[in-house]
Amino acid sequence: MKMLKKGTTVLFVMIMAVMLVACGDKEETKTYSLSQNGVDSKLTYTYKGDKVTKQTAENTMSYASLGVASKEDAEKMLKATSDKFQGIDGLKEKIEYKDDKAIETLEVDYTKISSEDMNKIPGMSSNGDTSKGISMEESAKMLESQGYKEVSK
Repeated sequence: MKMLKKGTTVLFVMIMAVMLVACGDKEETKTYSLSQNGVDSKLTYTYKGDKVTKQTAENTMSYASLGVASKEDAEKMLKATSDKFQGIDGLKEKIEYKDDKAIETLEVDYTKISSEDMNKIPGMSSNGDTSKGISMEESAKMLESQGYKEVSK
């Protein structure tokens, strides 16, 4: 009976240890937004602990804010920039053109993109050594200093 009780206790402790480790790896998200000069920007960060694993940006730009009058003019203007994002492993970018605005979606998977490719991304800014990962805490500070506000869950 003592052996059974001891075995049950050991099994319980092992299960609890596995559950605690699993809880520590919980993936979370934070979303920030900023509206400025006719552009609405929404950034969503996926992270584990303090390490960002993925960042998604959705930028909605009115044609007036781009200084163009039509969908066709916006396509011509944004094509060169969009082309720079194509063919990079760990990066997805697309632009959807509506009647009066363009909606750009950009997703960076930090588990797949190399630090060299990350430095080539237009508009991407970072401080420190990104090869060791992107800090959620530092990203939040940087965004808030630029006027972004965290969106309530």
